[in-house]
Amino acid sequence: MKQLLSLSSLRFLFWITIANYIAQIPYYLYNYYFPYHTLPTVSSIVLLGATLVWFLTGYFGTVSGWKYGYALLISFLSIEALFYLHSLVFGAFFFQMQNPHPIIKIVFVIGYISGAVAGYYVYRLARSRG
Repeated sequence: MKQLLSLSSLRFLFWITIANYIAQIPYYLYNYYFPYHTLPTVSSIVLLGATLVWFLTGYFGTVSGWKYGYALLISFLSIEALFYLHSLVFGAFFFQMQNPHPIIKIVFVIGYISGAVAGYYVYRLARSRG
């Protein structure tokens, strides 16, 4: 299989997506742990972990030329881009940006950047494959 995009170009995608996952830690701490001292539920850990494995499998599968890597990566990126597009279209973005806490605003901005980058890479990957 020919190389779809340069490895350095895909590294940008990797680090933006990982930053979005890391940003979930301060988001959780500020919104749930500090005010209520609640631990994350097993289902939330499993779901977040499963999506991370989905992304990592697709990413490293694509980079290494594994035949299902591309499909996994495109499917993950499509879902992520549609998730953030939905938030933009239905106004959640504007509500979220009114949060007065700067850490939470940064987390939301990282998420929307990750969503935009995901959409861009769906386009780039589809074009380079076709």
